[in-house]
Amino acid sequence: MTAGASESRLRYYGLLIIAMAFWGGSWPSAKILVGIAPPMTIGFFRFLTSSVLFLILLFATAPEPRRIFRRSNLRILFLLGLTGIFGYGILFLTGMRFTTATQGAIIAGFNPATVSIVAHIYHKERLPKRWQYTGFLVAFIGVVFVVGVQALLEFNIEYLIGNIIILVAMFTWGLYSSIGKEAMKTLSPLETTTGGSIIGMLFFGMGALTEEVWVLPAMFDPVFWINALYLGSCVTFIGFLFYFMSIEKIGATKAGGFINLVPVFGAVFSYLLLNESIFWTYGIGLLLVAIGITSINYPIGKETGNAEQT
Repeated sequence: MTAGASESRLRYYGLLIIAMAFWGGSWPSAKILVGIAPPMTIGFFRFLTSSVLFLILLFATAPEPRRIFRRSNLRILFLLGLTGIFGYGILFLTGMRFTTATQGAIIAGFNPATVSIVAHIYHKERLPKRWQYTGFLVAFIGVVFVVGVQALLEFNIEYLIGNIIILVAMFTWGLYSSIGKEAMKTLSPLETTTGGSIIGMLFFGMGALTEEVWVLPAMFDPVFWINALYLGSCVTFIGFLFYFMSIEKIGATKAGGFINLVPVFGAVFSYLLLNESIFWTYGIGLLLVAIGITSINYPIGKETGNAEQT
């Protein structure tokens, strides 16, 4: 490997770390927001921000930007917006109303496993080696440590409800990922993400009308706007942009491995910003989730080379 190629990889590793830090920061940010405004309003302004930024980038860089609005693409974009943007988003925000940002972030570490499980059902994808399937069990045991064990040691029914909702959100994201894979047979990652963001924004917008968004005190609260714009610009726009740029250059397998940093950043930021407690069970849960996800995504033989050329 040449020095230039090595520097290029390091640059994209840096972009991935920034993206994962932004994604980790979404947990304490969302926790702050759900204490200020209802979920539909939060989701609407988050995805309004990201949709505007994605559209600007799309029209500035894509050779045929208007094709995402073709009737033939509307069905798949509708499903993307319904599942991964609106469905995941409303479950994410609802869960955060009950549980802590730290617990939610650690459960999010199970996300790559839910993506693999849904892909196994939806696309009939198989892992290269049978032993890798033990990774699902190990990761799930890690989630149980966060969702269940701590609930038994220090029972809080709201935390338990919120954690279960967050876990369901992870499976919704897994469904979104499989639908997205289908969409990217005809659309680019940028077009797919832009279209889904716009559809999701419209769903949230209809919900925000029922919350009478125009009279909410949050509309005059700078803390609301700082966090809503952070979720829309840094978490959704920059995070996804850096992630897909890195996938293109270093491969999906290596880029996907960085997702394990999300619960780490989430737990650290939740402790620093919200002064949330971090129990020993969270550490065990995080470790088990990381081991499980690493097993599932461990590159085998030719798959390693193929991944780097993705």
